[in-house]
Amino acid sequence: MAHHRPDAAPSHVCDVLLVVSELVTNAVRYGTEPGDFVVVALDTDTDRTRVEVHDTRRRRPRRKPESVSRERGRGLFIVEALATWGLGERPMGKFVWAEVEAT
Repeated sequence: MAHHRPDAAPSHVCDVLLVVSELVTNAVRYGTEPGDFVVVALDTDTDRTRVEVHDTRRRRPRRKPESVSRERGRGLFIVEALATWGLGERPMGKFVWAEVEAT
């Protein structure tokens, strides 16, 4: 992002990195089989950064019920706290997108 948005606030960059990390983790864990690829696309301008993570399965992401004892399952809650997100379909799978507003 520094190449395309050298003026991006450090907090915005950190939020985008966290969103990318959560979406890629979900794609690898739930959206792929061994040997599959995950594609990450970023688009940024002065107002927001859009992240798209493409995987090979049509299975839709879903939030797990809240739990204080479970160590995983909070990814979409984190994404929702930092961004607006949604889904798109592709011929061989889906993509999850998120847009982080510039701060």
